[in-house]
Amino acid sequence: MKLGLKPLFSALLSASVLAACGGGGGSTTPTLAPVTGGTPPAPVPVTKLYTNLETREEAARFLIQAGFGGTDAQIDALVGTDAADWIVNQMRKPATLSLPQMQTRYATRQDTDQHHSRMMWQTLLTADDELRQRMMFALSQIFVISTNSFFDRGFMSASYSDILSDQAFGNYRSILEDVTYSPAMGRYLTYYQNRKGDERTGRMPDENYAREVLQLFSIGLTELELDGTPKTGDPETYNNEDIIGLARVFTGLSGEGTGFWSRDHVDTWPTQRLKMFDEEHSDLEKTFLGVTVPENTTGTESVKIALDTIAEHPNVAPFISRQLIQRFTASSPSPEYVRRVAEVFEAGKYRAPNGQDFGIGDRGNLQAVIAAILLDESVHDTTQDMNEGKVREPVLKFAQYTRAFDTTAIDVWEESRFGDTSDPNSKLGQHPLRSASVFNFYRPGYLAPGSETGEAQLSAPEFQIVNEGSSLGFANFLTHYIMRPADDPARFPGFQPNFTTEIGLADDVDALVDHLNIKLTAGQLSDVTKADIVDIVSTLIVDGDDAAEERRKRVQTAILMIVTSGAFAVQN
Repeated sequence: MKLGLKPLFSALLSASVLAACGGGGGSTTPTLAPVTGGTPPAPVPVTKLYTNLETREEAARFLIQAGFGGTDAQIDALVGTDAADWIVNQMRKPATLSLPQMQTRYATRQDTDQHHSRMMWQTLLTADDELRQRMMFALSQIFVISTNSFFDRGFMSASYSDILSDQAFGNYRSILEDVTYSPAMGRYLTYYQNRKGDERTGRMPDENYAREVLQLFSIGLTELELDGTPKTGDPETYNNEDIIGLARVFTGLSGEGTGFWSRDHVDTWPTQRLKMFDEEHSDLEKTFLGVTVPENTTGTESVKIALDTIAEHPNVAPFISRQLIQRFTASSPSPEYVRRVAEVFEAGKYRAPNGQDFGIGDRGNLQAVIAAILLDESVHDTTQDMNEGKVREPVLKFAQYTRAFDTTAIDVWEESRFGDTSDPNSKLGQHPLRSASVFNFYRPGYLAPGSETGEAQLSAPEFQIVNEGSSLGFANFLTHYIMRPADDPARFPGFQPNFTTEIGLADDVDALVDHLNIKLTAGQLSDVTKADIVDIVSTLIVDGDDAAEERRKRVQTAILMIVTSGAFAVQN
């Protein structure tokens, strides 16, 4: 088990929290690799495999890294098992998809994105395919669309999120193609109905997607070593001529129907793959990334050549691997960690320490990549290196709280706060698929200015949305759900947490805090913080006719103090 917090991440985050709180301390499901054992499985070693989860702290920590944390029962069930087996079980679960639920719930309406926004929250808080949903959320922060642009296209954005869910354990090249042909991406990055150039009028193809697919979705701006560090001299990966050539590729795409223009679309075009209309596709030669597509090549073939070229670029493995590591285990992963995962990306397969195989040998196999990320030895050892530890996003923290206490009657449609949780001052400061721009909620290389992490050159993307105001907003948002009474169903009909176990410990505050420490932070609270929480909670007297209510208040207060602590916000 890792002990303690990453000191630099924790110090910066704790400063924000303390200042704020004023206190101390419809896609097609891809064919996946068969999730089966190695051939033949190695004999069980005499010594413990580093992926064995032998304590409740280790089990709780792994569930925080790979899913949304766990209930007491889920933590207990994982003790004595191998982390690789949990991953296998999660990969075997069917995908929880948004579009079918949307079509059932709103059979005659697809008008607002509010419906899909709530559907995504409902899924994140309740679905049992946790690893897939974590992967969907991670991929949505790489292949970014923002539904701020789709207020009247809830089915369209639902179809997009389902692409990411479907392909969560699929192949990078497949995702790149599905995203490219998605109406949501086409509308968001303005290549939907992008027409070929016209020398007579001076019209040029829209270059938006050509730029972002390179800069953000695949290779980045600078040539990289396999470990994610820039090559000597920081050579650029592409130039403006590459963009001009690639922009010609993404012409001629429009909605499914009999013609290029909207009047000819079928009613369901927002949930169907974009269609190529060659009469509007550029027939000029297209040169990019050292490849030339001859003139008069069809649109579909041009797109295929372009995506193949992009996906095979040597930058893709380190560029994508590093960002996926950031979303699961380490905000500033070491070059060695990035290299190990990038090598798996290139190989398309990974063998876990217990002999379990992931992936089928196809480059960019994400089943193998996510297994390599979660089962890396640096994630499970007992050392504390500077590059280890992750600052957790507000969405993940709220999801963990909700799931940890087996919250019942979750219906986000009855909760007005879930229409948009983006406001950092009154809500979470983050909402799935609602980043401010295509650059996501935060930049992957962000260094927090004026901080010890920044001075140490440790990237901490999540700190870009953390400040005193957002810390207070997060605390207030959680307070509403933690402190709600259990005996007022008229005002609070849903989102009722099960505090039964905790209330049973309320008379022994030390035992209560120790229990919550493991359940919520995997044992990461410092002795000083635990002592502060015990002191404050102990001031709530349990006595007389109000004893039951006072026990609940003790539990609620202890939970609130922990979920607003640095130990809850920084995972190790």
